[in-house]
Amino acid sequence: MWQWLTELLAKKPAKSAPQHRRTPRPAPQAGAAKFPTEHPPGGSAADNHFPDAAEITLTFYQQLLNAKPDQRTEPDQLSAPEALWLKARTEDLNQTPTQLTQLVPRLPSVLPKLMTALNNIDTPIRSLTELIESDPIISTHVLRLINSPAMRVRREQITSLEQAVMLLGFSGMREVVSAAMFSPIAQLSHIEGIHPLLIHDIWPASLRAANALRQGLKHQSASRTKIDANLGFELYLSMLIEHTGLIALIRQKPLTGANLSAAYVAEFRALVPAYSARIAEAWALSPRTIALIRNPPPELNSRREEARYFALACALNRRGYLDQAQFLHLCRALPDYAQTWYEQCRPQNGESTED
Repeated sequence: MWQWLTELLAKKPAKSAPQHRRTPRPAPQAGAAKFPTEHPPGGSAADNHFPDAAEITLTFYQQLLNAKPDQRTEPDQLSAPEALWLKARTEDLNQTPTQLTQLVPRLPSVLPKLMTALNNIDTPIRSLTELIESDPIISTHVLRLINSPAMRVRREQITSLEQAVMLLGFSGMREVVSAAMFSPIAQLSHIEGIHPLLIHDIWPASLRAANALRQGLKHQSASRTKIDANLGFELYLSMLIEHTGLIALIRQKPLTGANLSAAYVAEFRALVPAYSARIAEAWALSPRTIALIRNPPPELNSRREEARYFALACALNRRGYLDQAQFLHLCRALPDYAQTWYEQCRPQNGESTED
């Protein structure tokens, strides 16, 4: 008996190392997209550090500006040229909002009418459809977005606005139309000193974050403030256009390169929401949408941060700055309702990883 017990104990497998920040997940609903259950090549997620939201944002901006990636550990201060450039950009915020819109691509002339219609839940769906049809470019973008993996309306191709309206209703249409209206801001060409690939990820990251937020709002828990349809739309819109300020700033020939200070990257990042909010004022967006960009309350901001965290991590993963094990582990650490987000991290219609 003693010999048998000794052999049994000798064969008992060792306990596996606990996974960092991993929490059990309930089984997903039938048909729902979910994170892969297997670990990708290169080791288990437990063996890989995955960065938090602040690290992801910092890494994205460092790579975008071609800054030194490890500079966050070094105490430093602004150089004279950095301080001068940042001072000039801060003074630009005193200009009229309309002057700042000259730094982003021109948006459709039908924008004011469409925004008025989208902000009013009593707008007849036929009136909304007619406004969309009045601009062929917006009509084309709407159909393209509806059929993209980001929206995932249905498996079959949607070929007409009438069909889209029947499937999405007013609530769904106003989200798609908003994305179609603001998609021209993605038309960025090469800008000297800016990462030639990440510059093309600014709009896809905004769209992914907005759609992740949209999906997350469908799963509201009792522990969080309930969000009605109108506030949900304004949250979506604030996420969609929050990087317009970034586009405006990089058109102002920012300082770039390995010699940038960590302080400069941090202050550059801090200017983005201020610029985005001023541009949103020029576009006559609602005061609440502008407030959500500039200074959202903590409860609502936490939802926006989760979606932004995922979207920027997706961009870094696709460009090779975050390996697949790290990205998968990061996704698994998100709230349970974020299980559908993982499927978004792939090229959208008309988007290429080789841009």
